[in-house]
Amino acid sequence: MDGRYTDTPHNMSDIVSYVVTDTEAIVSEMIKRSKCFFYDTCSFRRHANLKREEAEYLLRYIKKWDGTVIITRVILMELASHSGMLCQEYVEYIKRIKEFEIDILIVYEEDLFSFMEMCFNSNSVINSYLCWAVRTIKDPVSSITEMLLCNRSISREVIEGKNLNHSEVYNHFFRELRKYKETGDNLGEEILAICLHILSYIPGEKDGKFCIITDDKNAAAKIDGLFKKTATRHKGRKIILYSTPKLVQAMYRENILQNKEHVEALLATGTDGNIVVLGTLVYDIQGREISKNKEELAHLIMQPNGIQIIF
Repeated sequence: MDGRYTDTPHNMSDIVSYVVTDTEAIVSEMIKRSKCFFYDTCSFRRHANLKREEAEYLLRYIKKWDGTVIITRVILMELASHSGMLCQEYVEYIKRIKEFEIDILIVYEEDLFSFMEMCFNSNSVINSYLCWAVRTIKDPVSSITEMLLCNRSISREVIEGKNLNHSEVYNHFFRELRKYKETGDNLGEEILAICLHILSYIPGEKDGKFCIITDDKNAAAKIDGLFKKTATRHKGRKIILYSTPKLVQAMYRENILQNKEHVEALLATGTDGNIVVLGTLVYDIQGREISKNKEELAHLIMQPNGIQIIF
């Protein structure tokens, strides 16, 4: 792991009063909320730079859906990557979310075991969901593969399925994997994919409860690919992948966002030049990449049959 990465930012004290870190409280919050929005690094950075008024439209949408915001430890590591500290813009955005009475959960990925333990009484079943996800998502060249090659005991657990009755498999895997975080890798998106894959098996939950907010097309493809590669007989609940443009369209359709200037501002923050989305126009029969400037895309979003944004 790069020396500058830490799963607890040096200025954690700046946000500790605004976030939830207790495992039992996190599990309770995730169970009772209608939607759980997992932030990817790129989108959190983008939204932290929104003007207060535009950011509030986004937070209204999350609150309308009785949602909670979740930041996993590997994403927190990426947010604090430059100096081991969260910059002031990130601290202020976290404060703003909390002021909107939306809970922010800072989740150690291994604590998902406690969530699953509420629903399953067999360690081997809980651990098997981790195994399926890791086996499906790992690439020949990736931080996950490197870690497994260097840790034979963990590889035996999650790849060979040994010792699955043990309650520490999640701890062994995630704690060790975070140590392999390096600049420019895709570990954050891989871990998000694994976490959402595991949570999709929670019985009794509705499709779409668990969501990921990401503007990284590679991350979206990685996450979507994991779910598509899962055999039909093993599929869990459906998750939702939100890009910022897809969120904007959802906010407009639900009458949270109506002003064209605000639509444009939300679309444009953190981007340069044209905005490229995956979607369909009125006469399209399948999704394609559509490139528009902020004014053009805002116009299409605000038309009854202008555009359907997939991502």
